[in-house]
Amino acid sequence: MKFALSLTALVLSATLFGAALSSSDAQNNDAKISHVSADAVLTPQQVARDLTLAKEAFSRVHPGYTRYASAEEMTLAWDSIQAQADANSGMALGDFYLAVNGALTNIRCDHTKAELPRSMRKQREGEPLYLPFRWEWIEGRALVESAAPGVSVQRGDEILTIDGRPIGEIVDAVSQYIPVDGYTEWSRRSGISQSLEFMGGGVDHFGALLWDIPAKAQLTVLSADGGERDVTMDRVSFSDWSKLGRKSEANFKDAVTYRTLADGVGYLSVDTFVNYREPVKPKTLFQPLFKQMREQGLETLILDLRRNGGGSGDAQYELLANLIDRPYKPMKEMRAKTLDLDGIRPYLWTWDSRALDPNPIGFSKNDDGTYALRRFVSSDLKTVKPAKFAFDGKLIVLTSDTNSSGSTNMSAWLKELDRAIMVGEKTGGSAEGVTAGLQFTLTLPESGVRMRLPFFFMRNNVSSFEKGMGITPNVFAPMTVNAFRENRDPALEMAQSIAQGQRNSVTVHQLRESAPP
Repeated sequence: MKFALSLTALVLSATLFGAALSSSDAQNNDAKISHVSADAVLTPQQVARDLTLAKEAFSRVHPGYTRYASAEEMTLAWDSIQAQADANSGMALGDFYLAVNGALTNIRCDHTKAELPRSMRKQREGEPLYLPFRWEWIEGRALVESAAPGVSVQRGDEILTIDGRPIGEIVDAVSQYIPVDGYTEWSRRSGISQSLEFMGGGVDHFGALLWDIPAKAQLTVLSADGGERDVTMDRVSFSDWSKLGRKSEANFKDAVTYRTLADGVGYLSVDTFVNYREPVKPKTLFQPLFKQMREQGLETLILDLRRNGGGSGDAQYELLANLIDRPYKPMKEMRAKTLDLDGIRPYLWTWDSRALDPNPIGFSKNDDGTYALRRFVSSDLKTVKPAKFAFDGKLIVLTSDTNSSGSTNMSAWLKELDRAIMVGEKTGGSAEGVTAGLQFTLTLPESGVRMRLPFFFMRNNVSSFEKGMGITPNVFAPMTVNAFRENRDPALEMAQSIAQGQRNSVTVHQLRESAPP
């Protein structure tokens, strides 16, 4: 899950936070919201009250508010929403939600986004708004991954139009509402068709607000053999859509798998670091696997992080401990922009309500007026030591544009230690570090729109990085249309080739020098 780097790993001491609004009180902030339909109209005055709160909260609290955009650019983004409401004597709730999401993308933080009001989300869950198949956006083309029984499309079919709209125009329209970290524009791809963050992915989630969505979808489809046909199908509910296709492991405890590929070569997949909904001790998952690798005399480990968007610090750090041969402090600092939440506190919620009234004792003040979290407060600031059965052989890490937050951090740390060969695609996230760690939810009282507001800038302990960028692999091996249709995995194939010694004479440094632009 991309929205939080470390939810449970943040250890808040009893002295750090004083009494504050309870989480139940904060969650009830939008209980008064009567809007259900996206067509419900907010008055210009209501829009103004919500925008005033949003602008104040984000400009005061968000540690990356002007990391990539100027204060003037952000003010213009907020003001343009108000101008739209004033010009039209009001604003539909759905349009307001879209506009706010668009404004937040200027911050260029993948953890910063707006959520539907609870009333709208609940209403949506039972409506037939979703295409009855899963698809992927590959090389600028929409390819079916899997479909519900009886639906007349199959894996590899290309979607050309939906309800008369060319797929390229649809993707362009929804992409502007999907946030990315820094300048990793390519990482929007992973949220366009399928997403845990937006209901059904960008096309279904935002499309239902941009266009009228008929219960029966009309599609133009191009098969792999070049035949073009028109197809009609019933749309399905979000619940039915969620049951389609490959299971997406939402919890760390279900997301770790290991197998042997060949003599001396192992494959470890970690599909998420999210360990706060159904938490387990990461050591109980990793130690038996790495002990098995030690007993096998494993020479090469292929670590697949391609489906991993991030999650909890404890899971990340335990995996790191099993991959290093010397102590390493992954996080240089956790920096907050302010400790003053007065005036906006009643509209904030977070998983630990003590964070709503931070005690300065837990922080040291920086020269620029920001606040650094003291090391005794958070386990995210600890030094990681090698685990008992830490793997010390050749390590190959598979990367993708789905990587963000914690999974990109993991690659950045391994790169800093010159520990691994990276194979796959350029990642999202930020090698420098992300704004995350502790996440507030800001509920706007007039609209009920909820906004994710990070509290910390978590700076990675790396000697160099490219501003606004994630990780560029040493060996570029992206998914292609042909490989997808042939059920091939170019990145894994390349990793196996390297593992089998076909590039034994190539060093990690040489591979890094030959990485794509």
